[in-house]
Amino acid sequence: MKKIVIVSPSLKIGGIERALTVLANYFNEKGHKVLFISCLGGERFYTLNKEIEIKEPKLQNKGGLSKLFFYVTILFFIRKEIKKFKPDVILSFGDWFNPLVLLSLINLKYPIYISDRTSPDYNFNIFTKLGKKILYPLSSGFIAQTPLAANYKIKQFGNKLNIKVIPNAIRNVNTIENIKENIILYVGRFAWEKAPERLIQSFSQLRNLDNWNLHMAGSGPMLAQMKKMVIDLKIEKNVIFHGKVENVDYLLSRASIYVLPSILEGFPNALCEALAAGVPSICFDSIPYQGIVENEINGFVVKNVNELSNKLDYLIENQKVLMQQGKNARTIKNTLSIDNVGENYLNFILGMDKL
Repeated sequence: MKKIVIVSPSLKIGGIERALTVLANYFNEKGHKVLFISCLGGERFYTLNKEIEIKEPKLQNKGGLSKLFFYVTILFFIRKEIKKFKPDVILSFGDWFNPLVLLSLINLKYPIYISDRTSPDYNFNIFTKLGKKILYPLSSGFIAQTPLAANYKIKQFGNKLNIKVIPNAIRNVNTIENIKENIILYVGRFAWEKAPERLIQSFSQLRNLDNWNLHMAGSGPMLAQMKKMVIDLKIEKNVIFHGKVENVDYLLSRASIYVLPSILEGFPNALCEALAAGVPSICFDSIPYQGIVENEINGFVVKNVNELSNKLDYLIENQKVLMQQGKNARTIKNTLSIDNVGENYLNFILGMDKL
């Protein structure tokens, strides 16, 4: 049994939090003692096994506090809890939090493994860039979600980072059989990097619009703007905004097509879950889709809004293709199962790769 610390920004809804809670539960189920440090207290969305110890600061958020005071408080909190736990290894995710965690552990001899979760070509502010440049070489290893991300890090750091490519594990998607409807589904934040307007525009151009509905689950700063766009395009009768949804699997069970219109993605978890649910999926070529969406096999990769509309029309009008792509999509469950991905993590962070 090893003692493993996982440092997460929070336990609120989010891609980092989802990935880390899945790994924490897996490590625990494999017999390891896990401490989960949540840097932001407050409402919890994800559930951890009862054997996992959770530590979070009494400081709830940054409201009314200077950023400097907030980050210094979190830094000392992380250091104090890790020194008390005396772990064998530490795992941290997040482009903003990794430098903070590495800084908090300076002069402590614990091995720490880190992973960025944002698209590798994202333009961070100068403080984040500087923090990465100085502190990342202090890590024991870096986990890249995709080969593309690994290549970016090699260009940036050369041989200063011990890099391993490990994709995200996908959770078990529990779908209901035989309740498919004429639904095109989007699940995600309404934010600029997700580009939901591209999907709405494409949907409005469908030839068979009257017989299909667009369901959009999630919230975010662009939600009101997207609702107005739907009204302006006169398609409000065919578009349903669900807001924040806890039972996403029910929507995946009903959906016939899934679309991820994002401009940027670190690793498209929601896209993987849609495929695992047997939903043919379409994404844009601006995200790391390689090894996830196989063009014309389990979905399509498109370049622009008009091409997205054309592929949606094609799937709608070719039910045999739609069904076959859905069948092909399910195979991703084996590739990205927690057993495969979790074992790769343990082998890397516990040094078993070197044996």
